[in-house]
Amino acid sequence: MPMPTQPTPMPLRRDFTDHGSCVEDLARAFAAQDPATSEALIETLATQAIRQWRLDDATFWQRVKFQARMIRAQMGSSGKY
Repeated sequence: MPMPTQPTPMPLRRDFTDHGSCVEDLARAFAAQDPATSEALIETLATQAIRQWRLDDATFWQRVKFQARMIRAQMGSSGKY
C-alpha cells in the first residue's frame, strides 16, 4: 500500500493584501498627528507584532510609517495633501 503524500505547504503571501488598502488611510491619519508621537506609536505596534512573531503585521506598520512620512513630506512641500 503506497504512503499518502504530504500536502505541499502554501508559500507565505508577500503582497500583504490581507491588510487591504487601509495602509493609505492609516498613513493619512498618522500624518495628521504630531510626527514624534505618531512614529512612537507605530514603532510600538511594530515591536509588539515582532514579539508575537506576526511579521506580516510588523511589515504592515512599517509600510504605514513610510507612507505617513511621504505624506508629511508632500504636505510640507505643497502646504496640503
